[in-house]
Amino acid sequence: MKYLKVFIFLLFITPVSYGQFTQIDCNITKAYIAQNIGGFSVYIHQLDEEIAKNDNNNLRFKRLKLRHLYIAHLLFTEAKSDSVEAELKLFEKDLIVLEKNQIYAPLCGGFRAAYTAYVALENPTTAIYYLPKSFSLAKDAIKKYENSAYSWSEYGNLEYCYSLFLGGDFSEAIKAFTKAVELMEKQEIDKPCNWYYINTLLFLAKSYEDNKQYKEANQVYDKILLLTPEFTAINRWKHKF
Repeated sequence: MKYLKVFIFLLFITPVSYGQFTQIDCNITKAYIAQNIGGFSVYIHQLDEEIAKNDNNNLRFKRLKLRHLYIAHLLFTEAKSDSVEAELKLFEKDLIVLEKNQIYAPLCGGFRAAYTAYVALENPTTAIYYLPKSFSLAKDAIKKYENSAYSWSEYGNLEYCYSLFLGGDFSEAIKAFTKAVELMEKQEIDKPCNWYYINTLLFLAKSYEDNKQYKEANQVYDKILLLTPEFTAINRWKHKF
């Protein structure tokens, strides 16, 4: 049970809504950099209010991503809380709506994989079924939506955790995260206000580090620091030669 929790937390502590970013995006990113994931509930409520006034899928997708990480936080810190089940239901509710939209459906394959893994953690007796299914969904997403950075990032998370807990190198995770970063960087985005992008970079660095490619890991860590100098925790993670 302990390792299952760590698996899911590593899988989804993570790392982009293309387009313009707003003040709430910047505030969320500041909370992420400060590792205040529990505070994400405040911004979920803000998005609830905005969607109640102006129901659109851009806001819904933003809420989906935010709740995605918040659920991971709850599962890791408050696994027995009733709020986990409630948040999962709300997460799937947004997911179902977005999957029916031709614009957002290509972005949601990886998040369907995430939801499936969350179900496994909420009820560990089903993990033997739902964790492999989550991996299958993530692989299907990169095949069907190969130009979706989200698909590649979520697939990278799965490959990273697979190698971390079952052995093997991290080459596939590195390839997936690198592809995700490349796709994100082709977009005109405000990177300092994009927590998903920063998180994807972070796990690219972790993949390099666990693959004993310390020089490459430090290069990515330095890239994050150039983007967000206030992310001081990065200095503790950099490898000392």
